[in-house]
Amino acid sequence: MKRTFQPAWAIPIGFLLAFSEMIVRLLAGKGVVDSIWPHAVRSLEWTMALRNSPALTLSSMFIIAGLSYGLRKAVVAQNDNHAWKTLPYGFIGLLIGLITIHFLMNAFYLRGAFLLLPTLMGWTLACLLVAMGGPPSLRAPGQNHMSATRVVHVVGVFFAAWLVMPGIPAVIGFAPSPPDAPSMGYGSFPGPYTVEQYRSPYTVPDEVASVRGDLEDDIEFSVYITLPNLPEDLPISSMPLAILLHGFGYPDVDAYQDWINHLAAKGMAVAFIQYPSDLRPEGHEAHKATYEQGMTDYLQHVPRDLAIRSAIDHVDSILLQPQREAQLEAHLGQRYVDPSALWTGGHSLGAAYTFSTLDDVLARGWGSRALVVALESPAHRPMQETLQPDLSGMPDETLVQIGIPQDDMSVGTCPGAFHQQLFAALPNERNQLLEIQSDLYGFPRLVASHYLQTDPAHDTLSDWSFYRRVDAQADYLVAHGREDTFTADWAYQYMTDETMLTGMGEWSDGTPVLPLLWHTNAIGDVPSFQDCV
Repeated sequence: MKRTFQPAWAIPIGFLLAFSEMIVRLLAGKGVVDSIWPHAVRSLEWTMALRNSPALTLSSMFIIAGLSYGLRKAVVAQNDNHAWKTLPYGFIGLLIGLITIHFLMNAFYLRGAFLLLPTLMGWTLACLLVAMGGPPSLRAPGQNHMSATRVVHVVGVFFAAWLVMPGIPAVIGFAPSPPDAPSMGYGSFPGPYTVEQYRSPYTVPDEVASVRGDLEDDIEFSVYITLPNLPEDLPISSMPLAILLHGFGYPDVDAYQDWINHLAAKGMAVAFIQYPSDLRPEGHEAHKATYEQGMTDYLQHVPRDLAIRSAIDHVDSILLQPQREAQLEAHLGQRYVDPSALWTGGHSLGAAYTFSTLDDVLARGWGSRALVVALESPAHRPMQETLQPDLSGMPDETLVQIGIPQDDMSVGTCPGAFHQQLFAALPNERNQLLEIQSDLYGFPRLVASHYLQTDPAHDTLSDWSFYRRVDAQADYLVAHGREDTFTADWAYQYMTDETMLTGMGEWSDGTPVLPLLWHTNAIGDVPSFQDCV
């Protein structure tokens, strides 16, 4: 009996192909996060392109529909020739695999942020299913009984339609749009100065270099100094210092360039410190980490702390001492950097290690006049007794802002709530835990994710909830450095007035965007944080 070629077997092959890059990277010894990361970055790039131009999505849908119509005509004309159908069936499997990956990423990271990418994938899947199997029907033409194949076909088409439907209002322009970024004042374009950036490698301690992992094996760890271009005739002799730390496995200065520029363009010297985060000390694989009150006892804490302190020594040497590095000397001229007005902060793991920064720099006398501490999406800080920070040197003019995105699927909201307790001696208005809410009302959706503060995820929500605060923080410190009490008081008022601080603008139909939630004692007073205890 002659066997009939069944091209539908290409569907599972296409499905596996969607996961092939991740599988290859896992087999090569990469971790789960590192294996998924390239696909996640591409998904973000595709989504940002689609959300910036819904017309691109609409035109793509028309093109796909036209191609599918042609494919349907070919299927009808060559119904007995099955071999050529292998490719479209394989593409159906690939799409199902990509949609599966999207759902997994959405559950653990994206939280509904990406709307048009699944819409486009669903539309493509529906068109292909109709092209290959005809209109959805439980019975094949000329048959009176239901077929299992037809049931699967109908379910697939309706599933694809379900993916498409949420994106239709956005594609046709009916969904309310979020507020534009502020055009003036805090949160607008970085200014008033342009900036220049300089790279200076530093020596990682031998005991740290010996336990480096391969995730960052191509990095020459450096300090990036960003300086404002101050007019020569401006009567300013000094500028404050900022020290910024990146997240785990993310020593990419380009990912934090917007953050850096908003600080430096106000008139600050910004030191972005690359530190080795992927470390594998002896015994780390067998170590069972303990989590308690926003702390962990990971073995990596000690060598990371050593590296950060070494980098701070390097900043001191090249930027603050009389004999400065030549490229910085040429830029600064007669001006100098005054660390008595100090900004310290970081993202994710970098926010956790801001406590290492504070312990080091306060002992040096930095931040003695005015201090801003900015912890964004903070992870768990070190638990080891030797790594507990001494914060007794904080001046009266200290302001702490801890930003925690509501849908942070990487570190959660509890670490930041516990970190707030370390600053309990400060007045309530100076010790702020700011919960950034997601708002899925219109399009593009405003999702408070773990990466809200980084350049790849910079959107309207970032401008209103984060960059406005960055500008105000910098203004506050620059004004203190210049003894400009009027500007310092205005920036402080902006950051401590609940209406100005928490307001997030309006959707295009006048509906207010969900505001920031300001907590003065999250662990003690806010029911939603009781599960942290």
